[in-house]
Amino acid sequence: MFFAIILGVVFSVIHFVLQFPPEASIVVAGLLTVVLWGLWKLRWIVLGILGLEMLFGGGDGGGENA
Repeated sequence: MFFAIILGVVFSVIHFVLQFPPEASIVVAGLLTVVLWGLWKLRWIVLGILGLEMLFGGGDGGGENA
């Protein structure tokens, strides 16, 4: 439901503010929503990688214990 609201807002901005035709606005809004969704899911992967690195150490030989 949250992404439907984002899709509607992005469509409205593209169509009414930028004066794109409705068909192009739907396509661009859909693509932007998919990109935002992908970045939202990628956030957990990046946080997981950083968390594991902080938990187990970087393994580069540097840092505070070198």
